[in-house]
Amino acid sequence: MRVSLFPLVAFILAASPVRAQDARTVEITPYLAVGSAGASPVGVTVTFPVSATFSVETDVAYRRGEDIHALSTSGSLLYSLPRVGQVTPYVAGGVGLSQYGSPVFSGNGGPIGSQSRLAVTLITGGGLKIPVKEKMDLRTDARYYKSLGRQGSESFRVAQGISFDAGRR
Repeated sequence: MRVSLFPLVAFILAASPVRAQDARTVEITPYLAVGSAGASPVGVTVTFPVSATFSVETDVAYRRGEDIHALSTSGSLLYSLPRVGQVTPYVAGGVGLSQYGSPVFSGNGGPIGSQSRLAVTLITGGGLKIPVKEKMDLRTDARYYKSLGRQGSESFRVAQGISFDAGRR
């Protein structure tokens, strides 16, 4: 399935009309978030337009925890839905890497701390972009994260950020 996924995504992106330069530019979005335990509360995304409806997004986030302070990074594909007034809804899906704390046990079986580990994370979600000024948008985003592996976990977050254009529209 992984082998067939790349050609499918490449075909969809190649078949999309390339009008990204007409109205879209690279966007940088710092954000604050609230969510379930294990969700990162601060981060920044950089969104690169591929076509009028598709964008590729990279995300770096930080979470301060009791035992470990964790970083995460991801890449997602965003699909913009038709505008509703000034609001542009979108859906997102991607994959990332997340740090998490794995318990370390003593000789008698009790936990004595945490060890930093890395997990592959699947991401799905969506959000809304609302223009504020010519080169600034308000962005609200909801994401569900599913970490794979032996100690995989699930988390959910809702983020609020301001998108700044890094070029001309």
